[in-house]
Amino acid sequence: MKVNVRHLGDLYPKSIVTSGTLMTFLNLSAVNLSQGILIDSLKTVKKRIRDRFITRSTIHAYALTMIWSPMEIMVGIVVDATGVSYLSYLPWLLLVSFAVLIIDLYLEKHSFRSIPYKGQGMAHRHKVKKEIYLKMVKLLMVLGLFLVMVMITSHWFQLSFILAVTLVIFPFSFVWSLFMKKAFLFLRVGYKTWRQKTNHLQNFVVLFVSLSIFSNCLNQTEALTWIQYPFIIFQEYPVIILGLILFTYIGLGLFGVHPIATVGVLLEILRPFFEVFNPMGIGVMLIVGALATASSGPYGVVVTMTSINTRQNPYAITITNLPFTLIFGSIGIAAAYLLL
Repeated sequence: MKVNVRHLGDLYPKSIVTSGTLMTFLNLSAVNLSQGILIDSLKTVKKRIRDRFITRSTIHAYALTMIWSPMEIMVGIVVDATGVSYLSYLPWLLLVSFAVLIIDLYLEKHSFRSIPYKGQGMAHRHKVKKEIYLKMVKLLMVLGLFLVMVMITSHWFQLSFILAVTLVIFPFSFVWSLFMKKAFLFLRVGYKTWRQKTNHLQNFVVLFVSLSIFSNCLNQTEALTWIQYPFIIFQEYPVIILGLILFTYIGLGLFGVHPIATVGVLLEILRPFFEVFNPMGIGVMLIVGALATASSGPYGVVVTMTSINTRQNPYAITITNLPFTLIFGSIGIAAAYLLL
């Protein structure tokens, strides 16, 4: 991140690309890692500016990376619910991610370029850059191979996308550790971590069990018709329907409703529209809306982690990232509309 950096405008693209690369493989763990590095690197910068920089670069990187990641639960839920192949979604999700990234880099680089950066990292820049880029290419190749294995497993055994990802992760990781000659370390650390983390999954159990009960009950009541009404009256205006999806995520997120719960409700509401519009277009908007809101939902996991790490009020993070959410959602609406 710190090679050849003159001001924070130079640091921002490096930060978001580095963080995004790590998040592709480490998910939420990379949020803590990236924010820890930036907090240490920006000690001489005023706290208000440092917090704004860290909040934007790391959370934006998370949203832009997770939108197309096969290990993101929102992607898996939508893929299975719409019946559209992940590979069909992937080019469009990458297109949205890339378009938003370009806009974000342009805006933020100009926003931060007036703030000088006083750090180290100029020495051996050519050697460091060559090694880092080589490792990044290797990681992306491994991710591509992982996707191939997931699709083959899903096709051969007729499994849902989420189940295929779940089943492939462990054997694929183990084979990777064999090539790295660290299989014993992988098993030892992995088993210890598995025991610790499995005993702290009660929140997810409550979330998914209650969500399942709620979604199935909702489908059997008149309440579903009431909630569907705003979507039905605008069925001749697909852009408005796509906008309603985005603002449903944003509105419920501000009151603490997790995007997973929101997508469960939206899927029940929008299921009749799958016969009118291309399910892939609706699916793209469901994924984009969920991940765009992840950057500004005050009760979301990544926002909460950032709040703790930077000692900010979660709603301050929401205000900082809301313009990004709206830009992200608008690009998603445009892409989804083309597919409808």
